[in-house]
Amino acid sequence: MTSTYDLIVIGTGVAGGKAATVAKRRGLHTAIVDERPFGGTCPQRGCDPKKVLAGIAEIYDDTKRVLGKGIKGEVELDWKDLMDYKNTFTSPVPESTEEAFKKQGIDTFHGTASFEDDHTIKVNDTILKADKIVIASGASPAKLPIEGNQYLVTSDDFFELEQLPERILFIGGGYISFEFAHLCARLGREVIIVHRGKEVLKNFDKEITNKLVEHSKDLGISIHTSTEAQKIEKLDNGKYLIQVKKFDHQHEFNADLVIHGGGRTGNVDSLNLAAAGVECSNKGILVNHNLQSISQSHIYAAGDVADTGMKQLTPVAGEQAERLLHHLIDEKEQSPSSTPIPSVVFTYPKLASVGITQQEAKENNIPYEVQSRTITSFFTYQHTQEEGAYAKLLINPFTDEIIGAHFLTSSADHLINLFTLAIVKKATKQELQQMLWAYPTAESDIPSFF
Repeated sequence: MTSTYDLIVIGTGVAGGKAATVAKRRGLHTAIVDERPFGGTCPQRGCDPKKVLAGIAEIYDDTKRVLGKGIKGEVELDWKDLMDYKNTFTSPVPESTEEAFKKQGIDTFHGTASFEDDHTIKVNDTILKADKIVIASGASPAKLPIEGNQYLVTSDDFFELEQLPERILFIGGGYISFEFAHLCARLGREVIIVHRGKEVLKNFDKEITNKLVEHSKDLGISIHTSTEAQKIEKLDNGKYLIQVKKFDHQHEFNADLVIHGGGRTGNVDSLNLAAAGVECSNKGILVNHNLQSISQSHIYAAGDVADTGMKQLTPVAGEQAERLLHHLIDEKEQSPSSTPIPSVVFTYPKLASVGITQQEAKENNIPYEVQSRTITSFFTYQHTQEEGAYAKLLINPFTDEIIGAHFLTSSADHLINLFTLAIVKKATKQELQQMLWAYPTAESDIPSFF
């Protein structure tokens, strides 16, 4: 059986879903394919379930800090109840996503898409042909060069655990490890993070990242940098022995669970890209400023599967889909994206960043001045007994414009969006100081950051 379309989209996440929806709305006969349940990573195995779990842990943490100050009684986190609540958000996603596509007249296919040639893909026993193809197949945990890596539990697996064991080791010092580690520590588990580099969360400002590390240690999380995991051995009792190397010395850790937090790579292995002549790097499909494959101009890629040099975040995937559609449908040349991208690590307190970091300013000889301070004594944080709240701003010394903003607070996710807008609009510190902010709020603290 062969079907012909104007456009085939591979992947049903943020980038793929937007590409298919807008293309169909613009009159293109469109098909969409996914080998996993429809909806993509973010609402099922990523941002949304993570925020559900982190949000409950945040409420728990807030409550614990103010016991005896108007709240009485004991509260505790329960893993099974958390999973049941998380499932109320994730379970409906595949069916509702596919129904939405079908209502719009988009043909849906389940199975692994594999290229037969540059205009043809095979899904199970079905052949699909199209003038244009968009690859938005996302990313998955990178294969780590560790003996015994088959014993690693991925972030996908973590969201499906029926029980959470007592001693958990994370390999890698990125978003996934820190967010899950904070949750597990608040559930009373013993948590270890092993990271082979000198710095964790390397894309964030070092000063404020170090403050998060110290706060994490205060929670009881054991963090080992410059430590390379070399071997995972499963013991007869079902537990694991992890052999690591640190400064030319061998060490061992024991754990009940070993979680992969060592980065992700584009899902390209099953696509048979060679048959389509599509070039890729070890980070994903190589694309130009229009999100076109550099070797096949009628094939596009967006989101985590595309090697764009941009951060692998949900809003970025959506923005890339929008840009590629302007070119694919309207043939409008796109400019490389220069929009500042805010990032949030949903630990608690949250770590958030936008614009340049101090180390980037130094490395690139960008003039800057720093305004930073501990803000724990501010009423916003004092009345909930929050510890460690910190704000750091980088300012252009000649124009007074904000060029970087970094926060470690319970309100960091809200503050960072305001400062993203400030950077986009080239707002100065004087303009932010002169704003009238509703009080008392985290935003009303902004004039005092300077």
